Amino acid sequence: MIGEMDEKDVEILEILRKDSRTSMGQIGDSLKVSKATISRRIAKLEDERVIMNYSLEIDPSKLDIVKSLLCMQVKGSSVSHVIEDLSKYEEVRHIYKAFGDHHLVCEVYTKSVEDLYEMIQSRILKNQSVTRIEVDILVERLTVNETADLKLYRSMNPQR
Repeated sequence: MIGEMDEKDVEILEILRKDSRTSMGQIGDSLKVSKATISRRIAKLEDERVIMNYSLEIDPSKLDIVKSLLCMQVKGSSVSHVIEDLSKYEEVRHIYKAFGDHHLVCEVYTKSVEDLYEMIQSRILKNQSVTRIEVDILVERLTVNETADLKLYRSMNPQR
């Protein structure tokens, strides 16, 4: 849990989420506070790991890349051993530990569905701890509420 985060901090996060290249001066002008104040607040949010990184999003379909989620069950071995194994595959971007029907969910990028199939069959399933894989090929991402997390935070902390 973070220290003191108020409405201005949430507003800064909303602006940066829309465009992380927005200058501190532009944010300050928008929120009617000084650039120095914005700089201090952003530094605090970074120090507290509320802001974990600034990134670039690429549409994989524009690059003719298949993006998929692999949902796995793990038995007979610790999940950390399977994560260590999966981390070696250059196709795996993110690995999520999960509760529910699956122990791990991997975000994977391949050149084709055939390459995805080959990776699963010849590499992932060789790990005997992986007992089941469900595959979802992602066709299009639709952002329906870009600030869902920040709205939830506001509702949980109305006094700030």
